[in-house]
Amino acid sequence: MNAELCFTQGAELAHKGDALQALELFHQAISLRPDYAEAYNGIGALLINMNNLDEAEFYLQRALELKADYPEALFNLGTLFSRTSLLEEAEICLRETISCEPGFPEAHFRLGMVLKQMERLDEAEHHLELAIRLRSGFIEAEFALGVLYLLQGQYEKGWRGYELRRKIFSACDSGYNWKLEDLIGQKIVLFHEQGFGDTIHFVRYAQEIEKVASEVVLFLPKQLERLMSASFKNSTIQTDEKMVGEYTFSCPLPSLPFMFHTTLHTIPSPIPYIKADSNLINKWSEMLKKVIKDQSFTIGVVWAGNPNHKNDKNRSIPFHVFKQLFSLQEVNWVSLQMDEKAADLQTVSHQVIDFHENISDFAETAGLIENLDLIITVDTAVAHLAGAMGKETWLLLPIDPDWRWQVKGQESLWYPTIRIFRQIHRGDWQDVLVRVKTNLEVKLKK
Repeated sequence: MNAELCFTQGAELAHKGDALQALELFHQAISLRPDYAEAYNGIGALLINMNNLDEAEFYLQRALELKADYPEALFNLGTLFSRTSLLEEAEICLRETISCEPGFPEAHFRLGMVLKQMERLDEAEHHLELAIRLRSGFIEAEFALGVLYLLQGQYEKGWRGYELRRKIFSACDSGYNWKLEDLIGQKIVLFHEQGFGDTIHFVRYAQEIEKVASEVVLFLPKQLERLMSASFKNSTIQTDEKMVGEYTFSCPLPSLPFMFHTTLHTIPSPIPYIKADSNLINKWSEMLKKVIKDQSFTIGVVWAGNPNHKNDKNRSIPFHVFKQLFSLQEVNWVSLQMDEKAADLQTVSHQVIDFHENISDFAETAGLIENLDLIITVDTAVAHLAGAMGKETWLLLPIDPDWRWQVKGQESLWYPTIRIFRQIHRGDWQDVLVRVKTNLEVKLKK
């Protein structure tokens, strides 16, 4: 078999998803023809998909040594750099790609995403629009542009693009064409689609639907069942799809802003719309009395989100940076951190109260939050819960935050009691924590 045939068969297998066989054939092509740039690029692209990024970079750099101005290799190298947060390097590679091949829609899309991460939003918008123009039906780019509009506060333009997430992530269209008046006297099922925080964020719309529908069913994760039962007494809470029964209308919770044509000025804001159960409030009051010192200010903290979230490495704060807050000894520090990250507290167990073994669901978390004076948290479900409860909350955000927090300002239009502390320089949490600590010292003196 000659090198070209090995490469062609390898490319076919790669397209079918047989990465290991494709790699073998690409390597065979190189053994037959050591200067085969396309085979090096093929290996690099596959290794990126396998998350073997160091080795991928070697093969892509080799492809470019053998074939200068090779747009596919430049694109793959730019993609690799964007995956490793080397955004400036990614931008250079992607601009070189476009210089070589101006009509490369995926390169414009990838560059748009990189520029968004750098908060250069006008440039990002330009390249996403170009990607859409160059490739009809490029729904990933249309979705990204919708999210970009939301980030900029252009909700009227953003929601339609945001709906495309259903095609990308669920392989189905939303297909929800009802109007609010259609629900009069009808049953509707509202179902969760994303994480706990997203569910808490969007469930506010259920109160609007309760005003017209005869029956509202909230289909939610088990961890939210008790919390929502205490807060939405006019809705039926279900965690088992088999128990939902027959219905005419349905909608995923994240599609409700689109259905309601929400603008910056029409965000439903009946804060608090999440309420803790009174028995749990009393339970946590008694538990706190046993461990806190006198009547000092009591603050709940969360420094890390779900490690499986795509943006977790940017939105979570290394504990060795976050823990400087605990030097303020006039505060009762209470950890609201869950999962394996709660183990970080072992080094400061004498400074922070840890209840994570006593918290079984979000109803318990809400009961505890109601007894605290302030919440300091990264962008995770606790931020949404505290905001929905109307609790004073300081939210610590990275550059390139989630769309609902926008990119400027200290206030949240969705949660009036949240104050935002933003990164000024990418990855620099130290500066954020210094500002938080300074503001906290001022607050404690009042």
